[in-house]
Amino acid sequence: MTRNIFVFGVGGTGARVLRSLTMLLASGVKLNNTNKIIPIIIDVDAKNADTTRTLKALESYKLIRSRGYGDREDIREGFFNTNLNTLNSIKPETGVTDKLEDSFQLQFENLETSFIKYIDPDEELVGDVTMDLLDALYDNTPAGHPDYSHTELNLRLDMGFKGNPNIGCVVFNNLAATKEFKFVMKSIGENDRIFIISSIFGGTGSSGFPQLVRLLQEEERLRNNVFGALTVMPYYKVSDDKKSAINSDRFDSKTEAALTYYAKYLKGKINCFYQLWDNPLKQYDNKEGGEEQKNNAHLLELLGATAIIDFVNRPDDSFRSREKTAYFDFGIKQEDQVIDVRHFFDSTRSTIMEPLTLFTYAKKLFLEVIPRFSNESFYKELDLEGKLKNDIFFQHLTSFFRDHYRSWLKEMMDNERKFQPFNVELDLNSLVRGKPIEVVKRLGITINGGITDSLLKTKFGHIEDELKKTIPDTEKDKRFLKLLNRVAAECFSKLEALPSMN
Repeated sequence: MTRNIFVFGVGGTGARVLRSLTMLLASGVKLNNTNKIIPIIIDVDAKNADTTRTLKALESYKLIRSRGYGDREDIREGFFNTNLNTLNSIKPETGVTDKLEDSFQLQFENLETSFIKYIDPDEELVGDVTMDLLDALYDNTPAGHPDYSHTELNLRLDMGFKGNPNIGCVVFNNLAATKEFKFVMKSIGENDRIFIISSIFGGTGSSGFPQLVRLLQEEERLRNNVFGALTVMPYYKVSDDKKSAINSDRFDSKTEAALTYYAKYLKGKINCFYQLWDNPLKQYDNKEGGEEQKNNAHLLELLGATAIIDFVNRPDDSFRSREKTAYFDFGIKQEDQVIDVRHFFDSTRSTIMEPLTLFTYAKKLFLEVIPRFSNESFYKELDLEGKLKNDIFFQHLTSFFRDHYRSWLKEMMDNERKFQPFNVELDLNSLVRGKPIEVVKRLGITINGGITDSLLKTKFGHIEDELKKTIPDTEKDKRFLKLLNRVAAECFSKLEALPSMN
């Protein structure tokens, strides 16, 4: 039985985990019994740079997938094979006439204001008695004080909740009234699965997660759907800044409070609960939100994306009743500050790291090798000289490899908990850290030359000749994607297997 998977990324952490999920699906990580993945970002900080680049990666993925495979949902092999799409691609069975913006982001309304004006936009409701109540519930430092703009009642909502889940709960209550959320509710089928990503130490994620579960399960027909959740506990710190409303010294206490709340009020509502955390030392710059909030990708976000893959691929009979929620942590073979392929157990190496390795070979082939082969027959057959410059499919493929995937890898390699599976600056024979492809010579004669230009030219030529027999010139985008995948697989075969600690 095939199904759609609705993945809600709440707040900045939700968006960053979705960024990693996009890279995994681009690499060809396989999903079972799945028609579509529908990522839905919910972040009130509309200009958050982390969210913006995730949206750009999702949009590029969508275009590449559409040009490479069309609207087919039965594709299960190759790069970009998963149908990662927007809400607009779903046609609810019930009558819905509202036209939605074709976006991966769920829009809130009326947030370009302070919290108190959001509660009472016309300044008609807040009398003396109500104001006394609000003063008791929220910080209301008077105007002119240095901390005025950071206090709860005066907080601007379109820059996020800045670690105030008590404010977030109020705003999320109004999510159900938006036409986008109504569309979501009508779009989820009885066999579809729902997954929610959130952090637990900030404002948007910790408040949005329980509210979102409550809103979804208020719909009686969705109460029997399978729900999964990833809760990300503190895995980074921010520098001290008295001018900022964000203070990482409070992360642990907020985590404890949120966990206590979840244990009491989410019991019987989630089938699978995934948890991740790290012991952070390095401090990110303290950026409250907007275009300045752009944190380097982190290994924990990649591991968070693997939780979604695990949830999607679990068979129906593996889900126990919600009264017995299944809890999952992620482990590695050995504690280290520098992590590579060898640190993972066999299942993760085969399901996640093999596709990522193929995709990394493809990145180097596309960006560094193919431009050198302009005189080869496959290059001319596919009209690559013109297409690499002018065709939107190839422009997005270039952008995805160069601006999204390569940047994502490099950011994780340079973070505190370094993820360094690949030597991206070295040649193809030295790409996989811990297992270089050896060039074997006997009596001065090369027996195994590893991955050479000569080998690659031969493979590109032979595979292109084979593919053009079944894929016509009208579908050169599709043919090129298959060609790139096949040649990357030839490179991978030289490894024979990924390195292991065994």
